[in-house]
Amino acid sequence: MKKTNHQIKYILYKNVSITVKIKKFKYSRNYKVTYDKKDLQALVSIPNYITYQNGYKFALENIDWIYNQHIEMFPSILIDNGSKINIFGFKKTIKFKIDKTNKVEFKNNNIIISSLEKNKHSSVFYDWIKSEIIDLTKKILLEKFNDNNIKKIRISNSFNYWGSCNTKDSISIDWRLIFAPKNVLRYIIIHELCHLTVFNHSSKFWKLVDSKVSDRKKSQNWLRVNANYLYRIRFN
Repeated sequence: MKKTNHQIKYILYKNVSITVKIKKFKYSRNYKVTYDKKDLQALVSIPNYITYQNGYKFALENIDWIYNQHIEMFPSILIDNGSKINIFGFKKTIKFKIDKTNKVEFKNNNIIISSLEKNKHSSVFYDWIKSEIIDLTKKILLEKFNDNNIKKIRISNSFNYWGSCNTKDSISIDWRLIFAPKNVLRYIIIHELCHLTVFNHSSKFWKLVDSKVSDRKKSQNWLRVNANYLYRIRFN
């Protein structure tokens, strides 16, 4: 049986139970604590020769920071019937409906998600989100870059970055950005498309971005302030 390199501990702090994963890393030299926004738990990284008990003590020494990170991720915002959610910067109520076709409609203050099958509404909505982001990316590419030659637009589920690109004319955009104001989504798309020309964050890159979008600092600030709101949004 393969030997595990981590232990799971639970800390009750201010009446909140917090999961802490203590993990050993072969080449690590220092203690480090982070918060895993995907699995909603603290991660304590320790050198291979340090005991799990010492890792646990380190977590206790940093429990205030861990607690503050933890409570910012709750409550989760589920894509579910009756849930209230911001989309394109406007608050809407999600309504599930059984219908003859799969579709997403905006009516008054509601998002009507129609599905042919029961319990498939989330899939219908996710497909719609992907389609919206891909269509917007293609539109921006043509309007802002006078180009329609991009090999791949991927929809990501990252908890570390909002967008990414590679040297093969492929970009990735996080699906949660559909729940940000539209100017924020547009900024991230433009940011990644600019990377296809300048593959770094040099002054040349930022000059190119600013030539395509006028409010990037406003969008960057919105993401700094509201990142955890977006990360709280879950399909399950």
